[in-house]
Amino acid sequence: MRLFERIVFKKEISSELKQLIKSDQFAYKEGTSATDALIMCHHKWLNWLDGDVDHVRVLSFDLKKAFDSVSHNIICKKLGKTNINPYVINWIRNFLTDRRQRVIVNGIETNYVDINKGVPQGTVLGPFLFSLMINDLTVKDPNNNILVKFADDMTVSAPVKNNYDSALAEVDNIEKWTETNKMSLNLDKTWEMVVSGKSTNPLPEPITGIERKTWLKLLGTTCTAE
Repeated sequence: MRLFERIVFKKEISSELKQLIKSDQFAYKEGTSATDALIMCHHKWLNWLDGDVDHVRVLSFDLKKAFDSVSHNIICKKLGKTNINPYVINWIRNFLTDRRQRVIVNGIETNYVDINKGVPQGTVLGPFLFSLMINDLTVKDPNNNILVKFADDMTVSAPVKNNYDSALAEVDNIEKWTETNKMSLNLDKTWEMVVSGKSTNPLPEPITGIERKTWLKLLGTTCTAE
């Protein structure tokens, strides 16, 4: 099955993938990496702080069981809006339909359970399907803020200047997206860090429900507020 998946992906999907998946996703794409994602974040922070920005609010979001929560109905609708060959889309729909699973422990078997959500793990198509699922998740204010994705790791950076602060609006935007797409935001593992430059203005007020830290671990790299 994996061999057939690879053939379908290479012949029918890979070329479309380059145009379809937005540039804010750095995982599962040829020519991009976690290093590129980190460079993008740091470049924006320093560029803003070298200008007229007082602070940069960095929000690291966590989705609960992200890959296991992908609705088959929703991802199939998103597939239908792409330019992928309709026959291939129908094949993927069939690939996701009527999936069942059970658990066997020490020879004891549970009953089969029908599965209507989740990206099949260990498959060739899985990363593409997840990337497509969150592809339409964007920042509310793209003229000022940036969103960087690496698989299910998502970081929003929002500059604060002249009393303008859109960080809360970005949190609300992501929460609305998760509700619409039947996914859940894990606020217990969603954190904020505020990066400051030369400004002596006070830090912005924390966002209710999100813990503020003096450091964040982004894609395996520890970033500090100083």
